[in-house]
This record gives sequence, C-alpha cells and structure tokens, in this order.
Amino acid sequence: MAAANTTTPRRRLGRLVWVAPTALLGLVVVLALGIGLALGGTDLGCITTGKPGAAAGPTPTRTAVREIPAGRLRLYQQAGRRYDIDWAFLAAVAAQECNHGPYTCPGDNGYGCAGPMQISMRRGSPCSPAPDLPTLWELYGVDGNRDGRVDVNDPADAIPAAARILREAKGAPPTGGSYADYRQASCNYYGACSVYADQVMARAVQYGFQGPGSPPPADPAGARPAPGHTQPGPGDAGGGGCAGDRPEQLGRGPIGPVKRLHSPRRFELLPDSIVAAGFGPIRCDARIVSNVVYLARRFRMLVTACAAIHSLNGEHPLGAAIDTVSATGDWPATVERAARALGWKPSCAASGVAPACARPPFRFIAYNGYPSHGDPAHCPPPACPAHLHLSWNTSASQGNPENQARTTLYSPSWIDVFTTDEGGGRG
Repeated sequence: MAAANTTTPRRRLGRLVWVAPTALLGLVVVLALGIGLALGGTDLGCITTGKPGAAAGPTPTRTAVREIPAGRLRLYQQAGRRYDIDWAFLAAVAAQECNHGPYTCPGDNGYGCAGPMQISMRRGSPCSPAPDLPTLWELYGVDGNRDGRVDVNDPADAIPAAARILREAKGAPPTGGSYADYRQASCNYYGACSVYADQVMARAVQYGFQGPGSPPPADPAGARPAPGHTQPGPGDAGGGGCAGDRPEQLGRGPIGPVKRLHSPRRFELLPDSIVAAGFGPIRCDARIVSNVVYLARRFRMLVTACAAIHSLNGEHPLGAAIDTVSATGDWPATVERAARALGWKPSCAASGVAPACARPPFRFIAYNGYPSHGDPAHCPPPACPAHLHLSWNTSASQGNPENQARTTLYSPSWIDVFTTDEGGGRG
C-alpha cells in the first residue's frame, strides 16, 4: 500500500478491527497471490512511452509467465522501462497488494487507498492522514494508456503511477539497483519494514530480479528465463495485444460473469490481510484466490480455512471452499450480507445447495440453519465455531465426474469462478 505520511499500514488497520476485543497479535503478511487467473477478458491497455536510456530489466522467468497474465506482465515491463525501475520488483509489490487480476481492488478500501496498487487517494484517511495535503494519487497519478482519464482503479494508470511513486517518493533505485535498496523501497511503500518486504523481495527474485546482494530463488527451476519471452521496448505492444487469454464463458451469476477455468492447477497463499488472526497461512486453489480476495474485501470478512482435509467429499480438499468470519463483529452487515448476495436464504438453509440456496459459481453455502454453521447466535462458540462456508462448483464436486472422498489435497480439472462487473468492488 502506498500511504502518505502515515506509520500505520493498511493491513495493520484492517486487522486491528477484528482483534481488538482480544489482543493485538503480530502481523504476518503472507502472500503468494501470483495467480495467473487468465480471467482477464478485459484489455488492460498499454503504457505508451519509455524513459530514454532506461535499462530493460530482467527477462521474465517461468514463474513470472505462469503467475502473471500476459497483459498485466506487459504493463509491469513497460512501467519499469518508463520509470527505470526493476519491473520484477514492481510486479512483486503488485502481487502483495492486490494480486495480478482480474479483480483490481477498485474503490476506497476503507482506509483511503484504492486500486490494484493500493495507492492513497482520500485525504484525511489512514492512508493519507493530513486533510490539507494532496494524496499520493493526486501527486503522482498517471494517464498510462492516454485514454484521457487518470484512474486509480485502471491497471494501465495505477501500475505506472506506482512505479513513479516508488522511484520519486519511496527511494527505489534504478533498474540494476541492489537487493537492499529495493527492499527498503518496499518497506517505504508499505509504511513499515516487516515480513511484507521479505515476501515482496522473495517474489521479485523468483520473477527474475537479480540486483546485487540477491539471495538464490526459492524455486531455481521456476526462476529460469521463460522461453520466448523478452523485455519489450518503450511503447511496444507486441504481438497479441495487451490482454490475457480468455477462459470458457458460462453466463452470469450474482456478482458478475461466470467462467470455467482449467488452469493453473496449483495452490496459492491468501494475503494475510484477509486471513483471521491465528489461522494463517491459508492456501486455496489459485483459480479462486481472486474471488476470495474480492469477497473478503467487499463484505468485510476474514478467512479461517480453505484447502484442508475435512469434509472429504466436499470442496475443502480441493482448495475450492472457504470458511469466513466477520472482520468487524457485525455479522448481519458483513457475513450474512455476503451469504444473501450469493444466493443463500433462510428458507433453504437446511440444504444450502444450488440452485435453491447458492448461485453460480457456488455449489453450496452453509450458514444459519445448517448444522455447525452460522453466526455466533446460531453456532455459539467455543463448542460451535461460528462461520460461513462457501463452496465453488468444480469438476470434483458432488455430482461431477471427479468427485470422491479425498484424504489428500487435489486440484480439480476445472473450477467455476466469477468475474466482477466494472466497479463491482465497491461493496
């Protein structure tokens, strides 16, 4: 998060809302959200100019190409060239803040930051406390694709703006700068040095960052250059344009269009900002991570479980189900609001299954009225762990060909997911 003149980073603030009734726990920011959910049927636009003499930056690695949709990767590379900043570092910051799409974290996140790079945009907010001073977006906003708008929610504008902020306000060195200097820039962007910076730098190295002092990548094979990929020149749109691959379209659900994804079949960490204190790290199938982030932020929820070996015939062993609690303590305004928005209603609560009580892409919703689920009034702790359960429809869900009781994690052949309508994150 790019915050101005604040020592209280966004993720800490979000966590304090939930833990204040008990005790303040240490913040652990864990994020490997590099889900190349090629949901991105939206053309992200292209950044049109480069900085003369700027270094090209590293060649994308196999990990980078696997995790980052093609259109978003091109934006990182072009912004890196334009502002002479290592694009792999820029992409790692983006992954930490809001993943690589298709959800762009639009609108005020409740603390005055917004968009895919979570840049401060509201005066007098925790992200930008001084009411009479301009926000970082006011100071550094960029019309990256020259469409006549400067939009914090548009990746084509937000990504180059973040590159500019990092270079001009947060101390990031030029491309080729040291690991230590880039790590400090990530601390400055977040507002404090923490595990956040370590996660950013580990991912940057995995994407190809090779600044002096860099440690070896955690996955050496994944850090090899991706065949056929190079750093584009200034303004180079390249073959195939800026948009990523388009998956199978299935119609509409309550949040927006529903699509069936066949890849990537792997598990990814959720960001700590949406994980309940004491429950992390939590992994989900990479294909639903963007959905989970959207739901948690829109409905003010925290996740307590995803990929896990329980309910063996269900979606937890598939990494395609989540358990959530209220982030604010107001269950009707947060968790119940989410359940109702996704198709749940009291009249069908005893079954919880689609189509009566869950709308696409969800197969099953368990809340008030379903045994051992619901808010604290219907599922009183500690004997009953109050929570909302959401299951996505998959090729291994009940009634589908791959379904069976599983005692190990399994990534199904396909998962149905939603994509948001424009501006849909403003819940």
